[in-house]
Amino acid sequence: MPAQPELKETVTKVLNQYRVAANITGYFLLLITALFVIRLTNSTDLWLAGPHGFLTFEHFIVDADGFKTGFPTEGFDLTSIVLIVHGWLYVFYLYTDFRLWSLLKWNLGRFLLIAAGGVVPLLSFFAERHFRKIALTELETLKG
Repeated sequence: MPAQPELKETVTKVLNQYRVAANITGYFLLLITALFVIRLTNSTDLWLAGPHGFLTFEHFIVDADGFKTGFPTEGFDLTSIVLIVHGWLYVFYLYTDFRLWSLLKWNLGRFLLIAAGGVVPLLSFFAERHFRKIALTELETLKG
């Protein structure tokens, strides 16, 4: 186990990484939620640089095989891009969760609750604030 000053410095750095990861992942999750509501209610995806404008919602039809058809041949499907980016951000979020969990030797329940923050809308914001306070309190008790 590292010396207490080194542990405090390491945990502080990981807490800052965790805060960044939790906020970015949380905002992307809110964006995904909004885009999915639009996708499911209107059968549209957000499209960038398509033939109908710089940023538009493009309608699609699901064929008999379950594939989406009717999208423009130009531009980018931002709904899909946001999903992919969130997936990679969630990997970073899980990494910071794991680092915090392993440094402070928390139980598995805390790890899983923090991990759920990346897939349950708004939970990452509340979990980050809650577990940051717990971590800082535990670091203060180590000091004395």
